[in-house]
Amino acid sequence: MNSRQSAQLFARSWRRIPRSSSSSSSSLLSRSFLYTKEPLLVAPTDLIAGAAHSKRYISLKSLFAPSPPKTDSEEQMAGSRQRLLVKPDDLFHPLSKSPIKEMREKGVLIQNHGCCPSCVIETTAKGHAATREPAFECPDCGYPTHCTEKHWGEDTKHREELCSHLREANEDEHDLRSGRTLREFEFPSAQLPEVVVNFTSWDTFLYTRSFTNVDSDRSMRHVSKVLTYPVTIGATLHQYSPFTLSTGLTPEGLKSLTALRTTIKEHELARSEKDLEMQQTPLRIFVLGARAEAMLPPHLYLQLSYLLPSSPIHIYFVGPECIPAAEETRSTIVVSSRLALKYHKGYFHDAIWNFAPFDPFTDVFFMFSPGLAHPNARSGWRLTVEKLLETKCAIFATGFHQQDMETDVRGLEEDFGGQIDWLLKPRSNPFTSLKRDFGIRNLQEWAIANWGIYGFRGKRYEVQSS
Repeated sequence: MNSRQSAQLFARSWRRIPRSSSSSSSSLLSRSFLYTKEPLLVAPTDLIAGAAHSKRYISLKSLFAPSPPKTDSEEQMAGSRQRLLVKPDDLFHPLSKSPIKEMREKGVLIQNHGCCPSCVIETTAKGHAATREPAFECPDCGYPTHCTEKHWGEDTKHREELCSHLREANEDEHDLRSGRTLREFEFPSAQLPEVVVNFTSWDTFLYTRSFTNVDSDRSMRHVSKVLTYPVTIGATLHQYSPFTLSTGLTPEGLKSLTALRTTIKEHELARSEKDLEMQQTPLRIFVLGARAEAMLPPHLYLQLSYLLPSSPIHIYFVGPECIPAAEETRSTIVVSSRLALKYHKGYFHDAIWNFAPFDPFTDVFFMFSPGLAHPNARSGWRLTVEKLLETKCAIFATGFHQQDMETDVRGLEEDFGGQIDWLLKPRSNPFTSLKRDFGIRNLQEWAIANWGIYGFRGKRYEVQSS
């Protein structure tokens, strides 16, 4: 084959690739050939030089097949572009010897403010303060866990229940700071109308939403940690929600979600009528006691907007910690034409008249791991929940783990038992974070963001004629 024939073949094969406004996006390219009836041809670059191969077929298998090994020259070029602090096959490092400054500082922070769990047990048993700082680093997980090697060796709970999770956290933190390109955070854009999202689990959700760069358990943990908030909201409100009458949803919960989904359906129908579209009432989502969820990059909440593409959405982050700057009390970020984030620093029960009136068809409340029954927060939350129950809108809350969730539910029943309709029975959340977080003061205390979920609202009384 001469060079002229090669060039002609390259031109013919290139014309068969569907054009796209953002051709650099791998997700758009993958969607373009999913619905192509004939095979997609792409000419290798060797063709121009008259290489032996004339054409190459791309199939679905090629998406998940391992990349061909790079040549030495390609490796050198990649190394010059990207300087890795930690190599992917060498992620484990004791915190004190980590090549990453932030990890060394974290180790010092734990040593200065943490405590030895064995000393805590001795203090409790003997009644005197014997607690000492964790100066000894566990050789298996790399964290400073105990005051001495003797206490570390005697702590069977640490080795059997916690050490493997701490090592996993160690490697995950080093991976995030390694300097590599974090391709798992390259999220897809709007969903094609003909592709239905499956909310059964993280695996089915990421697959049907075309998250093609999430290809390992570690990537899943990274992505789930930030997407657990918008996806939990979307999975609750979506018509194909995993929460049904057979999975914990109560008849009263079905009524509340049907009201919200009616509004979402009206938004879909209004897209075809320009006059109706201009008169749409936005869906208002209130996130109370907002902390980490309010600090996420605003564009992450576009994933919620893509799940409800026809609905204008206003998300209100309300809480004393939702804005880090002390001098700011309110802020608004317009993310897209259909998504706005509003921040209000303060307590909901003090600012309720800034948001009234409320409508169960357009308003819904979420509280992510609020600690409703925590001794230091219970009295403050009691004032907020009293106002929430008056709105008669759906309220959904999550817990760090089963004990945390059950404690909050028990506190609600004790404080407001006769005033509550349960919408969703306490259960595990399919879109929990897959990453386990550990406390600085005590590494034996851990939390998983949005591990469980439950729902309630103010009781409605049916008027009956005598």
